[in-house]
Amino acid sequence: MQLKNIRVQNFRNHTDSIFEFGERANILLGDNGQGKTNILEAISYLCLTKSFYSHGDYYAIKIGKDIFEVEGIFETQRTGEQKVRVAYSEEKKEKLYTINKHYIEPLSSVIGKFPVVVCSPEHSPITNQGPIERRRFIDLVISQSSQVYFQKLIEYRKILRNRNKILHDSKIFKTDPKNLLEPWNEQLINAGSYIIIRRKKFVQEFRDIIESTYQKLVLDGEIPMIEYKPAIKIENDFIEKNVSEAIEIELNRRAEREKLIGTSLTGPHRDELLFTINGLDLRKYASQGQHKTFLVALKIAEFLYLRDQCNETPILLLDDIFSELDSTRASKLLDFVGTISQTFITSTNNNLFNQSNTYAGQQKIFMIDDGAVVNYESADK
Repeated sequence: MQLKNIRVQNFRNHTDSIFEFGERANILLGDNGQGKTNILEAISYLCLTKSFYSHGDYYAIKIGKDIFEVEGIFETQRTGEQKVRVAYSEEKKEKLYTINKHYIEPLSSVIGKFPVVVCSPEHSPITNQGPIERRRFIDLVISQSSQVYFQKLIEYRKILRNRNKILHDSKIFKTDPKNLLEPWNEQLINAGSYIIIRRKKFVQEFRDIIESTYQKLVLDGEIPMIEYKPAIKIENDFIEKNVSEAIEIELNRRAEREKLIGTSLTGPHRDELLFTINGLDLRKYASQGQHKTFLVALKIAEFLYLRDQCNETPILLLDDIFSELDSTRASKLLDFVGTISQTFITSTNNNLFNQSNTYAGQQKIFMIDDGAVVNYESADK
């Protein structure tokens, strides 16, 4: 898949900026705060209907304006040319998304149509903070490759909200929630077992990919590993019968505790994904450079996984990822990603790209200053 061009209007720093992208490396250079990352955010809106930042749509509107618009043209392997537009109005509190001028609803149905992989400092919590970030990572990867999983995840979150409300109300009003919980327990078991089994399958498929990509970035024999650790104890194979029974047993075991606390304590929303290097827990023992390398390797592995699963080559967004990589790892990363996909890279340092043989003749450089493209050059000219 290729993103041929993009236009952003009243988006973050940009009033009206137009980019014609190259097929390989598109490098956005400029000082910090000038609007480089804004363009990657805009691409994220086209692919995922939202920014990869956690902030709401309102914060993407240029100060003093009421609406932003992002338009782009994709050339896809599955469906050919697709013109995509997303616009958000703060006055109406409304976000509209169109493909070839046809409104798309619900917005969640866009996930997976235009696969994208983003690596940004915003994603550093995946390796160094709590399990919610790792669950979010695994869920987004699988969701981009499987609408069935994505819909099951939406269903599970709805079940959880309803179940939590019953538990919360029973705690406040001192009532017994057992009868009200029964139908939601059954639904939680069904949706939860599917999610757990699918996550387990993903980790098994993903493990070899992350080890291979990590080795491409390092020279010192570090061995990465990922391990899926469900919150429930599953004695035998991860098949529906075993997982469903394990969830039911845990629901019964923790029923009184849930009633006391007023929230759900059982299910895949409490699972963990453990990252290690040479058998040591990444969060406890890794250096800052190892954290960054592991994160980058995760994201490259995500790219390779989606490429195989989606029958569509994702685009790759790399936002300011070289600051904590030494020159050897940065060079190896550039040489690797320069061969696999259309890539969008933000940086304050052009010397990195001048030193990369892979990028010679394949890069398009955009200089960004105060929310505007002030200059661009194509290396093959």
